[in-house]
Amino acid sequence: MIFAKPDLVLLHPPSVYDFRELLTIPGPISDLIPSGPFFEMYPIGFSYLGEYLERSGINVRVVNLANRMLEKRGFDPARFLSRLRPRAFGIDLHWLPHCHGAIEVARLCKRLHPEVPVIMGGYSATIFSREILENHPEVDFVLRGDSTEEPLRQLMEAIMGGGDLSRVQNLSWRRPGGEVVENPLDHVPASLDHLGNNYIYMLRSAFKYGDVRALLAFRGWWDYPLTAVLTCRGCTRNCTFCGGSSYSMRGCFGRERVVFRSPERIARDVEIICRFTSAPIFIIGDLRQGGDDYATQVLEAVSHVAPRNHIVLELFEPAPRSYFDRLASCLPLFDLEISPESHDEEIRHAGGKRYSNEDLENNISWALDAGCKKFDVFFMIGLPGQTPQSVMETVEYCGYLLKSYGPLVNPLMGPLAPFLDPGSLAHDRRETFGYRVRFHTLEEYRRAMTQPHWRDMLSYETEWMSRQDIVDATYAALLELNRIKGTVGLVSPRHQERMDRMLRDSVALLKHLDDSAAIEEAEIRERELAKIREEALLLLDSSALPKEELTWPLTGRRFYFWNILRMVRSGI
Repeated sequence: MIFAKPDLVLLHPPSVYDFRELLTIPGPISDLIPSGPFFEMYPIGFSYLGEYLERSGINVRVVNLANRMLEKRGFDPARFLSRLRPRAFGIDLHWLPHCHGAIEVARLCKRLHPEVPVIMGGYSATIFSREILENHPEVDFVLRGDSTEEPLRQLMEAIMGGGDLSRVQNLSWRRPGGEVVENPLDHVPASLDHLGNNYIYMLRSAFKYGDVRALLAFRGWWDYPLTAVLTCRGCTRNCTFCGGSSYSMRGCFGRERVVFRSPERIARDVEIICRFTSAPIFIIGDLRQGGDDYATQVLEAVSHVAPRNHIVLELFEPAPRSYFDRLASCLPLFDLEISPESHDEEIRHAGGKRYSNEDLENNISWALDAGCKKFDVFFMIGLPGQTPQSVMETVEYCGYLLKSYGPLVNPLMGPLAPFLDPGSLAHDRRETFGYRVRFHTLEEYRRAMTQPHWRDMLSYETEWMSRQDIVDATYAALLELNRIKGTVGLVSPRHQERMDRMLRDSVALLKHLDDSAAIEEAEIRERELAKIREEALLLLDSSALPKEELTWPLTGRRFYFWNILRMVRSGI
């Protein structure tokens, strides 16, 4: 069977390229997201880029290199990439934890195909674009900004047809003598109508390029095919530690205001997803950012689809009671998330979230009364003003929420890790917020990602907690929260016991690592580190445990394969 040849191959790297060889003790830095400790989930923007370019006649193949390396230990990235013959490679450096893997994959592509240009893009690539081009000859181009569909089309046409690079919007590039040129960042679209049916593109791409693995967004996705629907680009909020906040979007990406997708397009995405899976659908972004009328229009449009899937929605701040009544009238199955960060209202306010515990608790009560099936409440460790004692008081507050509202409420905790986002308000005004930032260059972040102890990955400490304090407080909090969840029946006794063992094994292994690193005799030290590596690999098998607490129910089959075939054939 002959498959299409791609003009552009989009590669998603692991956070650390050689993670299969390096000693890495899994920590809780990725416990509150679907992907694992090597961040194998590719950004949703890949699917929009591919769909947009293919609509313009440019063949695009997505390859989740990170997931392939996780799935099969014998998978050889060099051998795989050597067989590809695209006109260009694209590598995402969206989230900063990929800084090591992204550069190393770029280096590998350039070694195997010296004549093929390598393009990098994403939030972090934008922030470090000049450093990337000055220090990494393996990267030829960086596309800056949060919406690079059209600039990428322009760049690919220039690559394929010998066009003028100076006319490509948002592009950073090198002249033949090595001078770095930064074209104006002037493509910041005020509409998202150019975004097409990204899931149809991904389904068709699997057949077009003979690569079903391209559909795997993260490890275990076949068993739990969670999907997401984009509602906007930009943010109306100013969480001080977030690199995607309103402050960061203006300062780093040229976006002065949020742009929202139309309710009809959001509903269309939900409809398409419902045709091929019954897994939960995550709606990215608080619908109320666009105002109450916009949120109502989106919900009413989705209600006409009549989804049987669980619809998971975010709250960036508490909503009025009428919003939950609207959710109940439009969605048979809905779940909610909110991130108050701390039980302490002063600490919460310092982080940019200005609402009270009373507001939070009212929302929980109203949501459950309206029929919400699961309400996740996220708390964070490593905030301004937060001490180890304050962290444990947050755990007590989690217990209070569980006792007050029952097991439909799911409190979750994790560290602000591994990095304080460059470009965020707290990063730029670190002294004001009490942060001490340890890394300033991309290379420093890259070296940090290869450290075996997640304490040494942390890019910051605060006036109130050292990096070791953050580690200790995190494990103390997670152990106690796990105990509380077991006591109230939120998790099964078996799950509680396995989580407890995993957390205690992690603490013991990290202590063993520190003790071994202090051994002066090289031979003895290396022998102990080899033992630790074997134990770390066993511990990695337990890293899926925290994900169980993030899941929402399937309401039918994981996939409707006949529907997939019909959709691919008809191009719906």
